[in-house]
Amino acid sequence: MGDAEPTAGADDQGSLAAVLIVLRLLAAWCFAAIGALGLLMGFADTNYVIFHVVLLAGGVAMLGFRPMLRRPRPIAYLAGAVVALLGLLISALPRASAAVCCRLSGYENPHGFPFAFLAGGHLDAWRAFADLVFWACVGLFPLAVITLVAPAPGPAPGHPAGHVAHAEQRAEVADDENVGGLP
Repeated sequence: MGDAEPTAGADDQGSLAAVLIVLRLLAAWCFAAIGALGLLMGFADTNYVIFHVVLLAGGVAMLGFRPMLRRPRPIAYLAGAVVALLGLLISALPRASAAVCCRLSGYENPHGFPFAFLAGGHLDAWRAFADLVFWACVGLFPLAVITLVAPAPGPAPGHPAGHVAHAEQRAEVADDENVGGLP
């Protein structure tokens, strides 16, 4: 009777965190694999190469991200989102020069970078998705830099300064301790 059962909210939060980690890792491996395979296919078009380099770098950055060691601050998320959205919006603005990006077949005045996804009032959904992924990966770079440069946040309110909340972190700290007096 002395042991309290864990609340449903704690289990839900743990399950959500696990699902988000799995989704992050799946996306990271997909981005890295597609970026590497695209680069192995050749270097014919500059936009193609830029897209796959950013995809590969974004996938590697997502694989190297360990949120248990250092969590991004809200300003890092904001900076990453602003870079991604501004890049997508600025690249979609009309241009007088068609040399900036490739043409959609049969349409004038293409919009978008690295792939033209809007031309002549017609939207190419797959190219728009590719551009969204590209700019989201570009937005990862300021997020990662700000996270690495910004000082680590202090202890959470209600926790003592030396208290470690996760068992995995406690196990890493107590690696050389003997168990129950055994040598």
